Amino acid sequence: MLTSIDIKNFILIESLHLSLGHKMSVLTGETGAGKSILLDAVAFALGAKADAKIIQTKAEQATVALSFNLKPDHPARAILAEHEIPADTELDFRRTISRDGKGKIFINDIPVSAQVAAAIGETLVEIHGQFDNQALLNAAKHLEILDKYAGNAKLLEKTAAAYAKLSAAEGELETMRADFAKARADEDYLRYNFDELQTLAPIRAGEESELDSTRRNLMQNEKASAAISDALSKLGHSPDKPLADAAAQLARVKDNAKIKSIIENLEAAETLINDAHAALEKLAPANDTRTLEETEARLFKLRELARKHRTTPDELPALLKNMKDTLANISNSDETLKKKEAEVEKLRAAFTRIAEDLSAARKKSALDLSAKVMAELAPLKLAAATFTVDISPAKPSARGIDSAAFTGATNFGGKPAPLAKIASGGEMSRFMLALKVVLLVSSYPITMIFDEVDTGISGATSNAVGERLSKLGTKMQTLVITHSPQVASFGDSHFKVIKTADTENKKTITEVMHLDAKTRVREIARIISNEKITAEALAAAEKLLKH
Repeated sequence: MLTSIDIKNFILIESLHLSLGHKMSVLTGETGAGKSILLDAVAFALGAKADAKIIQTKAEQATVALSFNLKPDHPARAILAEHEIPADTELDFRRTISRDGKGKIFINDIPVSAQVAAAIGETLVEIHGQFDNQALLNAAKHLEILDKYAGNAKLLEKTAAAYAKLSAAEGELETMRADFAKARADEDYLRYNFDELQTLAPIRAGEESELDSTRRNLMQNEKASAAISDALSKLGHSPDKPLADAAAQLARVKDNAKIKSIIENLEAAETLINDAHAALEKLAPANDTRTLEETEARLFKLRELARKHRTTPDELPALLKNMKDTLANISNSDETLKKKEAEVEKLRAAFTRIAEDLSAARKKSALDLSAKVMAELAPLKLAAATFTVDISPAKPSARGIDSAAFTGATNFGGKPAPLAKIASGGEMSRFMLALKVVLLVSSYPITMIFDEVDTGISGATSNAVGERLSKLGTKMQTLVITHSPQVASFGDSHFKVIKTADTENKKTITEVMHLDAKTRVREIARIISNEKITAEALAAAEKLLKH
């Protein structure tokens, strides 16, 4: 709910503070007093386009601030949270613009763009002015409005869920078809690659590192074997014979202690060299080059195929399995596709049943809504007008199989057309009023502002308009700018817009006065008597206020 409006240096308004009630408030005043300036100020604060021309003469900056009371479940909170704007129970908009055309918008003192302000503003205020684009004229929202009016929330939820399943299955089917088509085209090449990998089977993760380790060990063993063979060749078959022969020659020398010691050393050396020779012979197994060659061949082939398929050797087993599965799928592709197609058809049938139920509910509610709006048009001096909610087929979506459009005509025999193209400003306001009265709280209650809703009407028609605005005001805050005494008499609060001349500063100023019971009678009498207040006009005003 809009609780207050504060304006400074905006067009003809130098300074204004306006506190609003929660039901129906009316604004009256002389023609040209500036009643619509308030409407412009609200639109400006909520992100409408503006330039420096709105700044009052001699001022450097214009400012408009709006305060709203925000309920915990208000839809604006979702947008506020998205943009990290803190909000308790009060929401404050403040917008400024300076002479250089630069401006700023703040929501609860957080700077925001005009787009963000407008998005939040749409959930708070709906302005029905002669040249404004109302939400009810937006064809893109007509189906949503109809569904809210019909109470189709559960059907919509079921339809969206069925469509999500169908869309997912259709996507899987298309992917499957594309994969199978590509696989068939590449089948020969795929089978060649599969056979090439299959020749290495079994392949397992970690085999490359094991083969590499085995290869290194075999290469080390080969080097050691070669060294042992060389050593044995150097030693010959009887490496101890020269030592034994030398010892035998020295044994001829008798009773020579030194010679005896040398012989002992030669005999010890003979024993050691025999032991070394025997040990080397044991360490010299047959050199198995075939094992090393086989190890290297498998290792290098694994690495070659990994490079070919742009993967790692450890991922080759999974690649082989995928190839095997793909080839099997190609063989069974027709059967697989038939199963998937049957699943899609089953889901399509389920979606169609639910969407048709939703469509039937919409068509029934469309007739009901059309009839109720038509019933409201006659008292609003639109007896010749027609209103229809057209339901037509649409491409299946999460919202069903329908599109909706509000159409009408203002004259007998007129061809129905979109509302935005068939009515003048005053007629449009009354069309919107009729729709809003019927819809009432089909959408979240917001502040409704009506301008020129009484254009071209009087008497009983004006009374009917006032009654409907008052009825609307019981459900949502309503602000009405009016020239009609009948409409004004229905307001729960009444404000008068006054334009005065500031001769000292040579400028015109617009002010707003809250009327009490006595001044309200005089204001309505002024409207009745066309400015000159007479006793008869006062009596008529008092009578109007007693309804």
